[in-house]
Amino acid sequence: SHVGSSESLHASGSDWADSDSMAGFDGLDGLDGIIGGAVGQLDDEEYLQGFEDLTPFEVEYFVRDLKEFKLEEVGGSSWLTHHEKTEKLNWTAHNQAKEGYDEYVVDQFNTGEKIPTLIFDLMLIEVWKEKIWPLVKAKIAKFSSLRTYIPVYHEATAVNLLEICLYHRTSCEEAGDALVDLVDYCVRKLRHLLATPNDELVRQVTDAKEVADWDSVRALDEQFKECEFQVCMCVISILRFLTDHRVAIPLAVTTRLLETHDVLLLLVPLMEKAPWVRKNKINGRVEKFEEHKWQRVEQEDEGRLPKLHTQVWLTIYNLVMDAECRSRYELSSFRRENLLRLRRYINEVVVDQLPPLTNLHRTLEEMSISGQFTGAGQGANPAAATPFVVELVAEAREALLRTYDGRWQEIADLQLLEVLVKETPAELKRLGQMISIPKEFLEAEPLGDPPQAGEGGGLTSSNSRVAQSSWDAVGQLASVCSTASFFAAARWPDVPVDEVLLLSAPEQPTPVAGERLNLELRRTRCTLLSTLRGSTSAQHRAVSDAALLARRAGEEGVSFLMAFDAQALELDQSSARTLSFVSQKGANRSAEQLHQLLTKPGRESLLQMYSEDVAEFSVAVGRVVAGGEECLDISHVPGLFLSR
Repeated sequence: SHVGSSESLHASGSDWADSDSMAGFDGLDGLDGIIGGAVGQLDDEEYLQGFEDLTPFEVEYFVRDLKEFKLEEVGGSSWLTHHEKTEKLNWTAHNQAKEGYDEYVVDQFNTGEKIPTLIFDLMLIEVWKEKIWPLVKAKIAKFSSLRTYIPVYHEATAVNLLEICLYHRTSCEEAGDALVDLVDYCVRKLRHLLATPNDELVRQVTDAKEVADWDSVRALDEQFKECEFQVCMCVISILRFLTDHRVAIPLAVTTRLLETHDVLLLLVPLMEKAPWVRKNKINGRVEKFEEHKWQRVEQEDEGRLPKLHTQVWLTIYNLVMDAECRSRYELSSFRRENLLRLRRYINEVVVDQLPPLTNLHRTLEEMSISGQFTGAGQGANPAAATPFVVELVAEAREALLRTYDGRWQEIADLQLLEVLVKETPAELKRLGQMISIPKEFLEAEPLGDPPQAGEGGGLTSSNSRVAQSSWDAVGQLASVCSTASFFAAARWPDVPVDEVLLLSAPEQPTPVAGERLNLELRRTRCTLLSTLRGSTSAQHRAVSDAALLARRAGEEGVSFLMAFDAQALELDQSSARTLSFVSQKGANRSAEQLHQLLTKPGRESLLQMYSEDVAEFSVAVGRVVAGGEECLDISHVPGLFLSR
């Protein structure tokens, strides 16, 4: 159902005017000041809590304080503090590795023997996402996006920190038998990559209306998929590091890799599937997933191997060329054919970038002739048959599944009652300040690549300027401001703090003076707007969410967010503008006051119309005020680009 035209809507509402005696649009003034003073861009640096790298003393304290949590504690106050510490340790460790500084974060993890604790943390959040998340997501979907996103995002933080640590051989040694859990975890992620079509791993959205049509649960599911994909990409690097340091890890881990899971049967199809490369559906350009985001591949770089492709090659090389692995890997005809498929991908361009693959190619050619690895059975003692079978189990995950078996609904209900509850303004502010990003990182890596002139249907920067001016004029109309205010207030107080109203003009003939312009309001979430920018990483999404929460914490119920969905305008989080709630006559009101007007007896149909996900209305077009109604100046109509 739709709201209908602005003219008929306000006429029907003339008998329920507020204390300002709302009756038509006579006497409206001061709206430009209200709008102009309220509209603003979200400034990340103004609201984010920046920080310098942690000092050695802080790192020692943070690492020493890491502990294993229970499943029911995920999302709670102490767990959020734990996430904040893990986040800061992760950023500091990455900055040290990037700048070539002394990596005392990694050293402290090794000294404090905390790598197994970090792996347990990863298993805990994986089980929570697998068992508890499906049971609670429908009820927490309307909370702040960061509140629902942090438990999902925590997995990316933990696996990212593990990736940095396991680059070092000493960390692999310190992890010990906990690596069995980690190997199983990596294999589960690889199977997910292989079992899911590439276009479903990360959805490419080309139309803002598609995003606006998503309900809160669908929005969370899409964010979940995006974060899951980024975790899977980190897992590829972790596997490569484990095979780099194979001699330093327990023999049971090698057995787990080659015999229990046979990762070579996963890696070869993964290389062929190449989920880290895609074609952008908007501009048709080839993109690769690097540095935790999608990046355009320039024409001169098309022959260069993506970093993740290189990681898979090196992992295969480590396993195939290692004498111990060869001796333990029994070559069946199926396994042999799987490996021989690699030969077609080894050419001069690849070998120039990865010279060690020359040896791998030679080994594969010899295998195709002899049917076995060269030197297999010589020197090593592979096939010593034994009646005894000793196998380490994935202790952390098995313990969690065994402890909570049959209690998943009980844990979910407990969390909904005590942990996952609607936030107070103070809690919102804390969540916003929890994501602390170094300012130099934000300066070095902006939230997304700017649109290039000529992309997206040939739109130019001059078109964008004209469209922005025209839509600003639409947004300042009294009828638009009041309709949007009532639309935003209709669901109060059960409104997500990051809800955004998208104002658009449906496809229609271009109106002339005296006719009406059809408009449409739709509800969406601010964080979903970044879905339209495929280069946004999980880390950057968390940064944007934190900035938004810090800003909105003190404005809830006083203002709302609105953005323009138009052909010539870029739509992302930065395009969301803050507007004050206003009455029909333009007087400042709160969401609660407008909601009370809608809930008075006899106005049930109006409340229902305003509470829908979509509202359609219209405004007059002309050069003067017609019949007491403010008009959109005809000069602004061409800039709306109504022909699609």
